[in-house]
Amino acid sequence: MNRFVYLFVLLPGLVQAGSLDREREAWVIQARQGQLAQAAAGLDALYRRSGDGRVLDDLIAVQIWRQDRAAALASCEPCEFKPISNDSLETLARAARDLGRYPLAISYYRILQGRDPANRNGWLGLFLTASDQGNQELARRAAEEYDARFGRDRAILDARIYAARRAEDPMGELLARQQWLALEPGNGEQVLALYRVAVSLGAGPAAVDLMDRYPELFTAVDRLWLDYYQAVNLLRISTRLADPAQARDALTRTLALQEGILARAPRDHQLYLSARRDAVVTLVALGEFARAEQASAALQAEGPLPDYVLEARADALAGLGRVDEASDLYEVLATPARARDKALLEKRFYAYSDGERYGAAQGLLAGWQEPPTRWDFTGNMRMANDDYEKVLQLNTLLQAWRGEAGAAQRQLEGWLDTAPANPWLWLQLGDIRRWRGHPDGAEQAYREAMRWLPPGRSEQAEPGRLNARIDKGEWRGTAQAVRDLGNLTRDRQALQQRLALEQAPRFVADLSHGRNEGGSVQASRDWRYDSRLYSSRSDGGDRLFVRRQGGFGEFDGQPERAAYTGLGAELSFYPLQLTLEGGVGSELNDRGYLWSRLDWRLGDHWNLGAAINLNSADTPLRALARGDYADQYQLDLGWRQDETREAGLRLERMDIEDGNRRLTASGWLRQDLWRRDRWWFDGTLRAASSRNEAVEADYFNPLSDRNLELELAGRYRLPLDGRRALQQSLVMSGNRYWQQGYGGDQGWQLSYRHDWILSPALSLGYGLGRRQAIYDGNPEFGNFIFANLQWSFM
Repeated sequence: MNRFVYLFVLLPGLVQAGSLDREREAWVIQARQGQLAQAAAGLDALYRRSGDGRVLDDLIAVQIWRQDRAAALASCEPCEFKPISNDSLETLARAARDLGRYPLAISYYRILQGRDPANRNGWLGLFLTASDQGNQELARRAAEEYDARFGRDRAILDARIYAARRAEDPMGELLARQQWLALEPGNGEQVLALYRVAVSLGAGPAAVDLMDRYPELFTAVDRLWLDYYQAVNLLRISTRLADPAQARDALTRTLALQEGILARAPRDHQLYLSARRDAVVTLVALGEFARAEQASAALQAEGPLPDYVLEARADALAGLGRVDEASDLYEVLATPARARDKALLEKRFYAYSDGERYGAAQGLLAGWQEPPTRWDFTGNMRMANDDYEKVLQLNTLLQAWRGEAGAAQRQLEGWLDTAPANPWLWLQLGDIRRWRGHPDGAEQAYREAMRWLPPGRSEQAEPGRLNARIDKGEWRGTAQAVRDLGNLTRDRQALQQRLALEQAPRFVADLSHGRNEGGSVQASRDWRYDSRLYSSRSDGGDRLFVRRQGGFGEFDGQPERAAYTGLGAELSFYPLQLTLEGGVGSELNDRGYLWSRLDWRLGDHWNLGAAINLNSADTPLRALARGDYADQYQLDLGWRQDETREAGLRLERMDIEDGNRRLTASGWLRQDLWRRDRWWFDGTLRAASSRNEAVEADYFNPLSDRNLELELAGRYRLPLDGRRALQQSLVMSGNRYWQQGYGGDQGWQLSYRHDWILSPALSLGYGLGRRQAIYDGNPEFGNFIFANLQWSFM
């Protein structure tokens, strides 16, 4: 009887359990059929209704199948108090680790260890989670506990390799692979993996030993990995070398290794692709921008570039002057993860500035905030923040480039008053002084920088100092010093390019018709041309040239032509430069000529010049038509305050064989009115007076005259890329001209011109205008044109 009572009492529970199992199994079958979302929802509702542990296990499994780890964790959290199986607990611990919830994962693995000490995954999971978290002490203890319980096996060694790679610890990976190879001496996969780690660490002897012990495992390509990682290490070392010569030597050896790999590795092998990519970085570091750009373009055509190769391509484009393209690539690299990358920020700043996108550069600096001080590496005291000073200096550079060079210079000089031993401020002051046309002051600043630069780094001031010497024409020893300096850094590369340009053969040509420079008393409607072909410049600053110049016009219906063809030389005796030229005349000019000029540089602000021209090219054509030649004598005084203000005076005497002695005094003063970014406005005041003899002459010959002119010019520069640009100029002037016997009257002139910089070696300018000039009291209207070409053969 009692048995029937117990059966009666237990029967409802058994029926309910059977029903629960059938419903649970139905949802599981639905999940297996691919209806995961519906199965998860059904199991979740069933678990909330029943609280059954098997239902929870199935719910967790289905959520993991759905790749919804967060939902799996949420289904039972806190899971340590729920009736789940050990397998489900292990699954949830892994899900928490994958989601980066490391403390939760560690707690679950600890519970699993307590429930099932023989489960190796509880100890491995704890080790891997601690490694992901960066908790090296906990990871070490977990690995030791695993070794003590289960011995050193494949599982823990594989986990150690994973942790070492994640922590970028090649030594840790090397040790783990050595232990694995000791455990399984014949494991070829581990031999090859150990070889690659060894060569990546520069452990060449260990790598060679492996190749000798297991020759059957290594192919010719495998042996190239030794060269590949040697190249990687050399490239890394080169970035840390302070001596440019040593750095260049390391880079040259790097490139040789990479080119050897490319010559021997199969084209479809990963090693070949890796070597191609690394070679782009090496070429950029060597300043071989054209080769780097071509190589990176070929790689880009085959597929997306890794960030480090993309950045090297951007650097190459910037080095080639293609700064707009470089800016676009730098912006792609400026992901949220690299938004504060200071090296990338600086590259973007220079790319914007070189492209004359000054607003973008200013915006970049506005967002680049640095505190004046930072914590030292101990975290116990604050120290000066070098990056704060860098941002200040970049702002000063930008201020100078945007047209406020004077204010930028004053700011730097103010900082140096309080920090006179700061070499970086001296370097920047030297740059700004040089840009303003003060090479002596710049050289003095560079020498101060050398005085305070750390030992072994004084050469950082050499590019600026040598640029200043070229600016002022001090050639003795300069060219060789530039070559000795090399081209490892960007400023040295620019200096090498400048030296090549300054020493290259050059062709210069000018053409004008009816042009009037400031109401000059020598104005005429004649065509004039002047073309010179210069030889290479010697290291001493000397060069030869061949010249052809002359003029042609018309008088009383008859053509008038005269030309001068000769050979000349520019001889440098710094601070003096002597120019000598001699040759023969043709057309109306049937005599030889000899011209000489001496220029004396007195410093950053003053210069003197004197010229003696026998059979001068300024002789009026109408005088030559009558057989009258002229000798000319000039004395010049020039003054230049800076880029904003300059002036000049000239005294001139011309003795013409018709008995005329022409004396002229002239002067000018140019003043900046406003500069900002690509805009530039200035004004020039000119004055001239001449006196002539009362002789019978067909050419314009007032007994005396005076001219006063004010010219206003506006210019706008349109950059096409870092090395090409178009400058447009609009020039307006008005003058008051007085002539003895005819009184005074007003004249004017309006002109528009283009100046194209087509490359560093080629420029072309041309323009046209209209004017009203006064001759013998009568206004004369006329159009004029002009053009000039400069072409260096590099």
